[in-house]
Amino acid sequence: MKTYNYGIIGPGRIANSFCKALQRSERVKIHGVASRDISRAKDFAKQFGAPKTYSSYEAIAKDPDIDVIYIATPHAFHAEQVLICLRNKKPVVCEKPLTLNHAAAEELVREAQANNTFLLEGMWSRFNPAVRMAKELIEAGAIGEVRHLTADFGFKKEYDPKTRLYALSLGGGSILDVGVYPLFLALFILGKPDEIKTVAHLAPTGADASCGFTLSYKYGATAQLFSSMIVETRKDAEICGTKGSIVIQTPWYKSMGLILSKEGQPDERIALPYPGNGFEFQIDEVTHCLDNKQIESKLMTHEFTLLKARISDEILKQAGVKY
Repeated sequence: MKTYNYGIIGPGRIANSFCKALQRSERVKIHGVASRDISRAKDFAKQFGAPKTYSSYEAIAKDPDIDVIYIATPHAFHAEQVLICLRNKKPVVCEKPLTLNHAAAEELVREAQANNTFLLEGMWSRFNPAVRMAKELIEAGAIGEVRHLTADFGFKKEYDPKTRLYALSLGGGSILDVGVYPLFLALFILGKPDEIKTVAHLAPTGADASCGFTLSYKYGATAQLFSSMIVETRKDAEICGTKGSIVIQTPWYKSMGLILSKEGQPDERIALPYPGNGFEFQIDEVTHCLDNKQIESKLMTHEFTLLKARISDEILKQAGVKY
């Protein structure tokens, strides 16, 4: 079977984790690294044994030896870099969030479809076994009808207006950096909300330092979600239904197990260990999609990415964040 050569745009911390997972797969290789700082590209390529480096994104996108590109730059640069890949008909996996807003995400989806080229927003939690099993249990009626969901993702980072976390020019703020995780889970389990309420604390730069947001549904469900860059949270997720509940064990976004609680029965602990760092599941899905010449993943569709972007727009608007 074909081995796919990966190109990496943005050789930073996230790309480092992604490439460690790439090294665990027999179907993929790290072939090239691109950065506007060529010394960074060379150092990263040496670390992971990639034979090629590039000082421009056009160069890596045009290289016929590269089969798929992974983008891990700050959010504000995603749209431009994904467009370069798609216009060169190069399959691309872009770290979440795909773009800063719905309009830009919609443009990328149109471009992928027009060029018949694979595009995936890299929401790696979508492919996590515990998250997938939670969805399967819910669909099988294990906890009845879902009526409430809670999820959080907070970490503590010292304020620095020049970093990507706090600079608006780089897409800073907790909502787009980590708030997309609890938002993803709520949309994945509950679907499109009917009402959104947001309360945020803004840093001096105008980026949100923390944000609480509630999604409400006319059929009776609610989701209480929280993201932060100023407090460390447990990173818990609980889904409550009319006949029981599911806890996706901490840290839920890369969980290795569930706790299933049913009325009148003892809790059932479901262990779902894996040997890597969790990116492997997303990488396997990309391989599957490329094997089958798909332009989108059936697990993380373009439609879902656009829904998440649309809801993110409203949360950011209510929070008062303006990029």
